[in-house]
Amino acid sequence: MKAIVLCGGLGTRLGLLTKDVPKPLLTVAGRPFIAHVLDRLTQADISGLVLAAGFQWAKLREYIGSEWNGIPVQYSVESDALGTGGAIKYALSNLEVHESIIVNGDTLFDIDIPKFLHFAIGTHALACIALRKVEDCSRYGRVTVDAKGRILSFGEKEQHGAGLINGGVYYLRSSALDSISLTSFSFETAFLQEKHSSESIFGMAFDDYFIDIGIPADLHRAHTELLTLKK
Repeated sequence: MKAIVLCGGLGTRLGLLTKDVPKPLLTVAGRPFIAHVLDRLTQADISGLVLAAGFQWAKLREYIGSEWNGIPVQYSVESDALGTGGAIKYALSNLEVHESIIVNGDTLFDIDIPKFLHFAIGTHALACIALRKVEDCSRYGRVTVDAKGRILSFGEKEQHGAGLINGGVYYLRSSALDSISLTSFSFETAFLQEKHSSESIFGMAFDDYFIDIGIPADLHRAHTELLTLKK
């Protein structure tokens, strides 16, 4: 089992902070944000890390190197923007990854990864999503599941109130994206939203710590919260 970390975004909403540096390398609580992400991944039983990168990817390699906490690190580098789905598909095929846990390099969802993988593998699903319980779904889009965890609807925005959202942590079998012929596409839109009604996609809910540093206010909040968060 390898972990794919999506690091190819340009981080335009953060303005000059990401002009010359990949968003996952922004310093948060005294360390590049991606260090917090990788530390938690390597606590799980994974055999390797794959960084799916593009913009300024050499800076990621300079900081992370060829291993992290004893786990080998590989780089899947896109010369053109492939979107989240294209980046995942490229990494799966080029590095012969048969099944993986996938996370975003600019998001930390501090779940029990072994528990999530046990559930995901047990469903025999093509894909499984770690879902976050929130008080207001309107910013991210509501996800609904049945009693067994199968996804019923995905990403419905403008719906206020408590519910579940996509936490950006996935389990994926290598064959999951075979039906998509596109080279560049959004994993969230072209796969999760378009395929959940016909494919075997499940979700598991967690209420653990969640932060996405994609906007300035949340980047600032992460500085304080990660200093006090138990590792």
